[in-house]
Amino acid sequence: MARTTENKQQSTKSGEFSSTRRELAHARHLPGYLYTSPEIYAEEIDKIFMKDWLCVGRVEQYPNVGDYRAMRIAGEPIIICRNQDNKLKAFANVCRHRGVEVAPVGGGNTKQFTCPYHAWLYDLDGKLVGAPFNKETPGYDFKSCRLPEVKIDTWCGYVFVNFDPNSISLSAFLDDPGVRKAEQYLHPEKTRIGDEYTFDIECNWKFVPENLMDIYHAKAIHGTSFAKHFTMEDYPFELGPGGRYHAEYESLTMAPDGETLFGPMPWRREASKYWAFTVFIRPTFNVFGRQDMIQPWISYPLAPDKTRITIWTQYPTEFFEQPAFAGKNKIIADFIRLVAAEDADMMRSLQNGVNSRNFVPGPTIRLEKAIHHTLNDYLDRMFDAGRAAAE
Repeated sequence: MARTTENKQQSTKSGEFSSTRRELAHARHLPGYLYTSPEIYAEEIDKIFMKDWLCVGRVEQYPNVGDYRAMRIAGEPIIICRNQDNKLKAFANVCRHRGVEVAPVGGGNTKQFTCPYHAWLYDLDGKLVGAPFNKETPGYDFKSCRLPEVKIDTWCGYVFVNFDPNSISLSAFLDDPGVRKAEQYLHPEKTRIGDEYTFDIECNWKFVPENLMDIYHAKAIHGTSFAKHFTMEDYPFELGPGGRYHAEYESLTMAPDGETLFGPMPWRREASKYWAFTVFIRPTFNVFGRQDMIQPWISYPLAPDKTRITIWTQYPTEFFEQPAFAGKNKIIADFIRLVAAEDADMMRSLQNGVNSRNFVPGPTIRLEKAIHHTLNDYLDRMFDAGRAAAE
């Protein structure tokens, strides 16, 4: 039931999205085809994922020279590595000969990357350092050959890349009150990953951040897990330009019965045990903080109806030295998997629902304020370039 790009353009001109553009109390959710159409999906990759800064890891995952990770982000194969100068570099994982990935998806430590097809060799700066029979091809500049670079930068221990060589800087991209509060409250650079959970889910990528900022569903879906102690009324939404959103709110930590197993983070000792914080960094980076931990969710599209999600649980470095750390960490790891499974069931059902001939977008509810805000930013970026530029 996906519509063609021509159908989409015609319906946009006729004001199909005007109902989503209304004020929250009178607005409607997006049409279903925006979550199912291959044409829309391809346009999203070009206009959003190839333009924004994307979080792809943590600095701690590259402690030594030669450490690398090869991954595919929104369909683009890339390598991130620590070079001989101890700097993080990012390259397109595409051999300059036939395009084969020079490093398999995964990670490790190496001195050079070797294309498995014809054995072209690249160093940790992406420079070609060897190619069999290259002297028999005088018309090609082997000396200047290198893997295409991808822009890379870091924020608070997180690694970001940007596929657009003309993009704004990461610091400009993150210039937002919610991000500054995350720096002040959470200090992610002083934490390490205690648990990493990655899974694929059969839903459109937009449903993941929408679900994570959906206060309306918390009691219904998570009423027997973390939302037993969650305050829905008067939720303090803080909206910013460009779809930005953050909030300080009341919720116990992400552990059984909401009780901390490690005690507070050193820089949050004065915070109430009910203190919680979240910030959304578009397009798909949701950071959640509690008194004792940080739990970011990152998601990337694999197809119009398939998304890969990674959840990190981060603790202050000193927590790793606490007695029985492994056992306590396992309890929290099991709990976040339980919560994620509750959400995953609903996101799969959302995908099935919007693909139905009977789906008609329903009203946006007061507790969906952040979703409504983000949906309108999405429409700006996809269909209203003038309005998006103003943000």
